[in-house]
Amino acid sequence: MTDATVNHLLEHLEVIVGDRSPFTAPEHLERVGRYIVEQFVDLGLQPVKETVTLDGLESFNVLAGVEGRNSGAPPVLIGAHYDSVPDCPGADDNASAVAALLEIGRCLVENPPAGPVTLVAFALEESGFVGSDALVQRMCLENRSLGGMISLEMLGYTDRRPGSQKYPSLVDPSRYPDTGDFIAVVGNEPSVRLVQSVVAGMKGAEPGLGVESLVVPGEGDLIPDVRRSDHVSFWQAGYPAVMVTDTANFRNPHYHQPTDTLDTLDLEFLGQVTRGLAGFLQTGV
Repeated sequence: MTDATVNHLLEHLEVIVGDRSPFTAPEHLERVGRYIVEQFVDLGLQPVKETVTLDGLESFNVLAGVEGRNSGAPPVLIGAHYDSVPDCPGADDNASAVAALLEIGRCLVENPPAGPVTLVAFALEESGFVGSDALVQRMCLENRSLGGMISLEMLGYTDRRPGSQKYPSLVDPSRYPDTGDFIAVVGNEPSVRLVQSVVAGMKGAEPGLGVESLVVPGEGDLIPDVRRSDHVSFWQAGYPAVMVTDTANFRNPHYHQPTDTLDTLDLEFLGQVTRGLAGFLQTGV
């Protein structure tokens, strides 16, 4: 039987993968931004582009809201950055997550989420969380509430060989698998309930998916490797937030390399992760 989720993910990836650095490939970065807008429009959503700047360099976040069954619930924001480091195709980092974000949008339009969801494609994450910082600053100025934020950061690489999975220092490896075939949910102590909800929701939606969790104190300063995505902007503002990740260079040898190509991804795994996240949003925080 054809896996529609995987087919949709592949269609997105074939467009997105390629150098998306504002310094070395601004044209493709902008093309991908336009593609994200077009995909949201095709889903019947009303995307909004919000300009962000860095030292005169201009890019934009793309936001699209999906109404939930309980319109009074605090919104959940789920996002992925769509830029890459220079001279890198960025298939896992972070085309895999952008493709998942678009497919999650399709799933939520077909089967509405429990509460309101905002889908966000962030600009300029690789330049210091520029897009997420700008959004968080605006949310704070407007005194916006948030049920939780989910940062999608590299979702598509697996390595099922024993010993393939490594961990940051201060993380006890004996508590976790030594094979790189699971997805991780990382949060800080103020976000522990969100971590638990995401893990339970993903496991409930995709029972065959391995899901591991890590909760760190404060804003993760003791383990800098957990501070490498857009969730950090939300931690710093006091919002509950988690990072969902395949653990990047602790598993994937192609991290930030020219070899981070589409053919290295495990699309079946990416499909499981995508369905798991959509299922979590559909059942509620």
